[in-house]
Amino acid sequence: MNKLFDNINNSSNLITGHINPDGDALGSALAFKLILDSKGIDSDVCFDIKGNIPSNLNHLPINLISKNAKDKYENVFVFDCGNSQRLGVLEDIALNSKNIVVVDHHIDPSFGDIQVIDPTAASTTQVLYREIISSDIEIDKNIANCLMTGLITDTGRFQYSNTDYEVFQIASKLMVSGAELTSISDNIYGSIPMNAIKLQSEVLNRIELFDDEELVISYVLHEDYKKYNIESSEIDFLIDSIRLVKESKVALLLKEQEDKSFKGSLRSRTNLDVQQIASLFGGGGHKAASGFSTTLSMEEITTKVKNAIRSQT
Repeated sequence: MNKLFDNINNSSNLITGHINPDGDALGSALAFKLILDSKGIDSDVCFDIKGNIPSNLNHLPINLISKNAKDKYENVFVFDCGNSQRLGVLEDIALNSKNIVVVDHHIDPSFGDIQVIDPTAASTTQVLYREIISSDIEIDKNIANCLMTGLITDTGRFQYSNTDYEVFQIASKLMVSGAELTSISDNIYGSIPMNAIKLQSEVLNRIELFDDEELVISYVLHEDYKKYNIESSEIDFLIDSIRLVKESKVALLLKEQEDKSFKGSLRSRTNLDVQQIASLFGGGGHKAASGFSTTLSMEEITTKVKNAIRSQT
């Protein structure tokens, strides 16, 4: 029995994922939407998006995303989100639906009547790919591009430690189905707005290395967005610049919000588990890549992260 596709009917269906969706959430949700469309099953794709979708994901069929959801749905399919609070304004709609199906690769999701979960998978699109194959559903070029996007983003261009044999197998099969690996990768990682590059130079100048913990930290101030005329959605790549410091094993990028709180992005290049660190702030993610939000100061965050690293070494 296929837990995902055996629970689809032509009633009202909402497809969603975490607030401000990334490549994996968008890729998996839109791939699923394309499949339902091909079967003649009505559905809406909607997310709680603050600002605009990053331009480096504009190769996806984002025109399929609805600006507003209906008041009620019978079925809600949630991708890449293990906590209903991370659905943002769509949380109540999901919790009031008849059936919630969660497809994810996070550990121990806290909701969902049906859960299709593998915390060892590199991406949610990997979990979805398995379901598609087990249901003998054809993967066309558009679906393949969506699935490939999640693989690329959540493995950091196949560089993170979660990149295993199966990931490469899936990527190769998606290419056979028409996935445009080179152009997708170039759009995500090789096409950065000029103003974002200018901001990058400032963020790199702010880097601080803590030798004892092999931790590198930098930050973006809220005023930087106005100074460089750039949206926060366009600077997600900065954490990949921070993590390049050879002397570090953990990288942290802090982004100041309008209310003076911070969003943190954590990356690990060893077996050190940054998901455990993020959980100390109420966040989560994966062993190699996680995030959190906090009202603590930068100094308090730094101290807490340093202590958490020492506890694992």
